Amino acid sequence: MNQNDEVQENPLFSWHANLLVLNRRKTLVLMNDHNRYTVVMHGLKAKDIKRLDELIVEAIRQTLRAERVRDEVIDQYLSIAGAVVFSKTKNRSMIARLNQSCDHTWYLQEELDSSTLIQTRVGKEVSRIGVGGEKTPFTQPYKEFFSDLAVFSNEAIFTGKVAVMHISMALMGHSIWRRVLVPLDMTFTDFHFVMQYLFSWEDRHLHEYYFYDESGPTQKESSPSIAKKQPLPILNIVMDEESIDLEEGIEMKLEKDFRLSDFMPAHQYMKYVYDFGDYWEHDIVIEEVLDKPALAFPVCIAGEGTAPPEDCGGEGGFDEFLEAISNPSHPDHVYMMDWT
Repeated sequence: MNQNDEVQENPLFSWHANLLVLNRRKTLVLMNDHNRYTVVMHGLKAKDIKRLDELIVEAIRQTLRAERVRDEVIDQYLSIAGAVVFSKTKNRSMIARLNQSCDHTWYLQEELDSSTLIQTRVGKEVSRIGVGGEKTPFTQPYKEFFSDLAVFSNEAIFTGKVAVMHISMALMGHSIWRRVLVPLDMTFTDFHFVMQYLFSWEDRHLHEYYFYDESGPTQKESSPSIAKKQPLPILNIVMDEESIDLEEGIEMKLEKDFRLSDFMPAHQYMKYVYDFGDYWEHDIVIEEVLDKPALAFPVCIAGEGTAPPEDCGGEGGFDEFLEAISNPSHPDHVYMMDWT
């Protein structure tokens, strides 16, 4: 697939495409010829095929928006690219690269969302998988595409404030924390994946966020062993509609509909809870908002401590786990070491 005749010699405006079936649905994988960035559509029907040119443009637009690229840069790119035209390819190298993008999409097919056509999340994830070989340098397509867009537009491609966040796990007797530069125009959904990466979680469980009224009265923690108090929760940001149905008496919002900047830095503090069984709480505090160009992605600049392993039984189970792995004579030492 190429864009208009004036720019089709420029690989930045040229994409290869392949139609395959994943989860019994027609799936279109698009790969940029210059940087191998990938855009994915899933669940194409006959009516969609008839207007595929329009959908390709919209898919590129939505995926770049999900990457937080400025609308002005996206509009400039698509305007110069022009209308979509299709042609066959005989470029074996590009076909091999496209096949690799298709393989990566197949690997992530469980993450395909049947309720939406344009799969921004999967496209972003595929574009973050390293590519390269013996004859080509190792690269990550999303970084290459961002670099291409910056050169092409000759201006900053991202907008939004950057916050310095101190993120710590609420564990008695343990110092487990990270200091991170975070673009505040990230969605809460994307920030969830950042949290998973920062603390080596494996995204096996539910999660949610809380904001608090820091100026109002406080309430006692639910655990009698913790004497401190915390402000009253005023907002619960949840991951799906089912969670909203479980009304808790405070305002609830769906995470995919909001960005961090909708509530921060107006609120300097929020809590991220992961795994409602083990109930891992993470205190997130904005230390500073930087007056600098927005980042393409969060950057961890400091930290301490290793987070508990998944499903270890909460704070008490974590302490037992640490005791077992640190003592070779402990009856569970071998088992726990193998488990890690």
